[in-house]
Amino acid sequence: MDDPSENRDPIMRAELVAPRTWLLPLRGVNAYALESEQGTILVDAGNPGDGPRILAMLQGRGLPPPGLILLTHADIDHAGGVRSLLRICAPTVRASEFEAQVLAGRARLRLLRRLGHALVGHIDCSGTLEDSRSVAGLMVVATPGHTAGHCSFWRKEDGVLFCGDALRVRGTRVQLPLRIFTDDRAEALHSLAHLAKLHPRLLLPGHGPPLREPSTAMRAALAPRETIG
Repeated sequence: MDDPSENRDPIMRAELVAPRTWLLPLRGVNAYALESEQGTILVDAGNPGDGPRILAMLQGRGLPPPGLILLTHADIDHAGGVRSLLRICAPTVRASEFEAQVLAGRARLRLLRRLGHALVGHIDCSGTLEDSRSVAGLMVVATPGHTAGHCSFWRKEDGVLFCGDALRVRGTRVQLPLRIFTDDRAEALHSLAHLAKLHPRLLLPGHGPPLREPSTAMRAALAPRETIG
């Protein structure tokens, strides 16, 4: 069994970015931890091997291991840490129907994603996420494009949007994921327009820093594409 204390990185610290909401900076990707009455909820789980790092960061802030993991999608850098967490603390894992099929090894994928999935390994989700349904105080928002089953999570009460790879942040700019990593560019654009209509007050991306009051940046990303949406 992995010991999270053996993987503690003194540079990595969970950062409080909103009430009961922690940014977990991992290797080139972000995960997020939410404090709830049901325990710790994790949004995404980083790369393979990141499970112990996540637990060390939670422990450093006095938070228990996650009891629930919500996945934006099944890519290696967002779902790769799930297996080690399952081995250590056995959380419930949920993803959209398509991404759950990917994790279970039952979906047809492009070569690049097949290679990544081989490193993630087969994972059976405990349940699936449906668009517009609420889970653990978050509304599921279908945001296909980067992957067919990608979803984001919207906390309306304080305007916090967990967008996974639907959007990325570079400085104060909002961008779509790179074309090479995007299954359907048109769908990705529609998802950006859909998220912009939520008018989030805090954007928490899978890649890049948190962005406060991102509406202007989101509109700027859409400006050359006014016909989308």
